[in-house]
Amino acid sequence: MAPIKIGLIGLSAEGSWASSSHLPALLKSPHYQITALQNSTEASARKAVEKYNLPGQVACYGDVDSLVRDPNVDMVVVSVKTPEHYRLTKPALEAKKDVFVEWPLGANLKQAEELTALAKAKGVKHMIGLQGRQNPSVLKAKEMVAAGKLGDILGTTMFAYGVIMGPVTPVALEYELTFENGATLATIPTMHGTDALCFVLGEFKHLQATLANHRPKMPIVDPTSGKVLRTVDNDTPDQVSITGTLLNGAVATIVYQGGQSPTEKGLYWEIRGTKGSLIIEGPNGLLEMFPTTLKFVGQGGQPEEIETEVAADWAYNVDKAWDAFVSRGLGTVPTFEDALVRHRMIDAIHRSHEKGTREAYL
Repeated sequence: MAPIKIGLIGLSAEGSWASSSHLPALLKSPHYQITALQNSTEASARKAVEKYNLPGQVACYGDVDSLVRDPNVDMVVVSVKTPEHYRLTKPALEAKKDVFVEWPLGANLKQAEELTALAKAKGVKHMIGLQGRQNPSVLKAKEMVAAGKLGDILGTTMFAYGVIMGPVTPVALEYELTFENGATLATIPTMHGTDALCFVLGEFKHLQATLANHRPKMPIVDPTSGKVLRTVDNDTPDQVSITGTLLNGAVATIVYQGGQSPTEKGLYWEIRGTKGSLIIEGPNGLLEMFPTTLKFVGQGGQPEEIETEVAADWAYNVDKAWDAFVSRGLGTVPTFEDALVRHRMIDAIHRSHEKGTREAYL
């Protein structure tokens, strides 16, 4: 099978999520070939070609319209900040290119609905960056739950630190402090963890949510020097609490808070069943990026370490997702339809917080 020709948006010579995750995954796979880059300028794209020693025939563009018109591009990868997802994804879909988009699909539900409908109308393949589903602990937990190893599921609790929205914000992430940009603690770290939970145990039948913003004024810092550059307004939460009942009847509680854990246990996720419990732990709540451990606690009460493959770096889960996109082998590849469910959940969370109500989203 000929490799899928990739047009990659967002590969920066200065370093980026694309360079640390998608680039190594795509370069090592025989199923993909990077044939074009698009950055804010053509010169910026050329710098990335030089920085990462990409083949000289990789086309470089400074605008998305030129990229999607390139007949040597089969699939467009949108790996940029959330506020730009809609603007860059829509032309790719209209050009009938297959598309990968980082999570979230759009800055809001309306954008996600439009992009999902357009992808369906154009008949293209699509994938969303919810690669926490490829985390080895998550996949093993799903397997064990489905096989009945835990018996009937009684409840689940996930407590985590979301890294962003701590006491200060680095200058590169200042855009996350504006709610309408769609890149908040509630929409990104919390949803990555929540998506993994729902992947393993199923969706919520209904939920209630509480959000809090304890830092309405946020210091913006230079990450190199630590110097405070300015203080800006922040209208996004640094605490997210979700509780409700899953479709299987289990009670679920998810709590994400901003910043880093003072211990090495920034993620504690327990799944309780009539035959035993599973415990997933990690350094923080970003289980889509960082490695986790998995333990089973049976009736005897002694934790048993469950061996799973260990993610060596941030590219691991992304690599597995790209493999699954081609082979439909390991795990499940989340699509725009999966993203739309999560966007509807985000809206339900905000409605619940604002109105003090119990909400459904399915």
